[in-house]
Amino acid sequence: MDKTETDTRTVGLLADPGIAQSLANRVASRLETVLNEKYEDGTRWVIKVDPVSLPMNESGQVIVNKHVARLREKYGWEFVIYLTDVPQYERGQPVRSIINEAHGAATLVLPSMGVPRRRAVVRFFVQALQELVGGGKPPTRPTSLGRVLSVQVRIEDSADSGDHYDSIEGLRGRVLLVVGMILSNRPWRLVPRLSSALAGAAATGAFGVFYTSIWSMADYLSFRRLVLITVVSILVLTTWLLFHNRLWERPKGARRREKLLLYNIATVFTVALAAAAMYALLFIALLVGSLVVIDQAFLSFELDHEATMSEYLNLAWLAASLGTLGGAIGSSFDEVKSVQRATFSHREFERRNIEFGSSDAEEP
Repeated sequence: MDKTETDTRTVGLLADPGIAQSLANRVASRLETVLNEKYEDGTRWVIKVDPVSLPMNESGQVIVNKHVARLREKYGWEFVIYLTDVPQYERGQPVRSIINEAHGAATLVLPSMGVPRRRAVVRFFVQALQELVGGGKPPTRPTSLGRVLSVQVRIEDSADSGDHYDSIEGLRGRVLLVVGMILSNRPWRLVPRLSSALAGAAATGAFGVFYTSIWSMADYLSFRRLVLITVVSILVLTTWLLFHNRLWERPKGARRREKLLLYNIATVFTVALAAAAMYALLFIALLVGSLVVIDQAFLSFELDHEATMSEYLNLAWLAASLGTLGGAIGSSFDEVKSVQRATFSHREFERRNIEFGSSDAEEP
C-alpha cells in the first residue's frame, strides 16, 4: 500500500432522501475542511456522500451496524455516518446520535437537532467522527437538575450491541425534537398536493367576493371577529385533513404515550402550517381579484360610505375564511396516499406504512 493510500481516510456519508440528503450535500465540503484542519498529522480526510438507501426493519429503524461490513467492502469506506430524519428511541429516550466504535459507524438523528443549522450539523458530525477515531471524550451523565436544564445526555453503552447514545431530555429537548420533525416534513410541500382543496377554496372565496351581502358583512364585522373566523376556518381545514387522510398516529411499544403526543403534535403543526399557507395564498388572490373587478365607487355605493383599502382587505379576509371552509370539503377529493406522502418525509411515510418483515427501501 503506498503512502497516499495510507494517509487517506474515507468517511461514507449516507442520508435519507429529502432534507437530510440535501443537508448532507451542503455540509460535505465544509466537513472535509474542518477535519483536515483538525487533524494536522498528514492524514487526508475524504467525505463521500452516497444516495444509498438502507432498508428499515419491522420497527421502523435503520440498523446501520448490520450494513457496515458490506458497505465498507463495496465502497472502501473506513467509517460510515448515517443522517436520518426519523426520530430514534433507545432505552425509552429519544436520541440525537448512536455511536458504535467497533463497527466504525454512527447515526445522527436530524429531528433531534431542532433547526438544523449548517454549522451545528458539522459540529455533530465532527464529534461523532472524533469518537469513532478514538479521540472523543464522552460527556458524563448530569444530576437530576442537570437533566432538566440540559438537552444532550450520554446513555451508557449497550452491552448487547456496543452502541452508546446521546439522548435528548427535558422539555427543551422535546420541543427541539418536535420542531425538527416539522422541518423534516417540509409543510410547504403539502400545499401543491391539495389541488381539490385549493379548487374548492378558490370557488367558494370567489363567490364571496362577488356576493354583495358578503361585502356588507365584511364591512360590519370587527377586527376581533374576523380574526376568530380565520382561526376557526384554518382549524376546521386542519382537522378535516388530519382525520380524513388518516394522519393521526397511534404508536405502539415503549414510550407509547410520549410518542403519541410528540408525533401527533408535529403532524398537527405540519398540516396547520400548510393550511395557513393555503389561506395566505387564497387571501392574496382574492384581494387582487376584488381590486381588479370591483369598482371603488360601486363598493362605496353598496356599503353606503366611502370605500378605502381597508374595505377591500376586510372583504378578501372574510372571503378567504369562507373559501378555506369550502376547501375542507374539496380536500375530500384528493387522494389519501398522495396527501400522506406529501405530509411526511420519505422515511417517516415509509415508517408509518411499513409492514412486518418488509420495507420499500432497497438493499445497498
